[in-house]
Amino acid sequence: MLTPALLNAAPALALLRTAGGDGGWVPISQTITEWIHSFAGSPLALMVLAGLCFTDAFSPPVPAESIVIGLTSWYFAAPGHVVPLSGIFLCAVVGATLGDSFAFFLGTRIHVQRIKSWRDGKGEQAFERTAKLLHKRGTSFIFAARFVPGGRVAVNMCAGATGFPYSRFLRTDLTAVICWVSYGMSIGFASGSILGPINPLLATLVGMVGGVILSILLDRLVAWLQRRFQSGRRDSSEESTGSEPQK
Repeated sequence: MLTPALLNAAPALALLRTAGGDGGWVPISQTITEWIHSFAGSPLALMVLAGLCFTDAFSPPVPAESIVIGLTSWYFAAPGHVVPLSGIFLCAVVGATLGDSFAFFLGTRIHVQRIKSWRDGKGEQAFERTAKLLHKRGTSFIFAARFVPGGRVAVNMCAGATGFPYSRFLRTDLTAVICWVSYGMSIGFASGSILGPINPLLATLVGMVGGVILSILLDRLVAWLQRRFQSGRRDSSEESTGSEPQK
């Protein structure tokens, strides 16, 4: 006797089998592959890419890097009707640069320290630390932050809020964005070229997941380097202010 769950599932399974026609079951991966191939070959893909890269500059959960990797991986995994690599590169660079500039000017217009997460405790300390590092090591700090989803939002807005020169910010940010897009496309190239002959969908998924993992690792690395740098500065400060040994 069939359980209620099986009875409810039966119509859906029958529909899938009917959709397969005389050939039987239609693999779900084939349906997804066809949909992605259709999307990847449309100008809409470039518009979505530029929009996500723009929004990602002030909203970290937006998967901008993932779509850069995914489109590039699909280009090499499933050659054919796919948007050109030059289009992927240009749209990602333009979208990310405009988004970073928007976050910069947003920081000049709003009171960043009134934001709840930066108003007290660790948030306030992080803001003060970011402001100091921006004006001491602005170029390297802005460059490194581009590869850390949450870091770039804080750094871009703090740069605007603390009066960092926009011309210097733009030069550094544009260089960082070009490297960031090239880095994402390199991951897509690797996953698409290696796993593409096996399964294009697998290649794209592995590339996107790999990009997320690398972003997390980079975040941890930057945080570790920052702690080491601060620890070294604190130790040297304590040594310089310490009392001289008595003779």
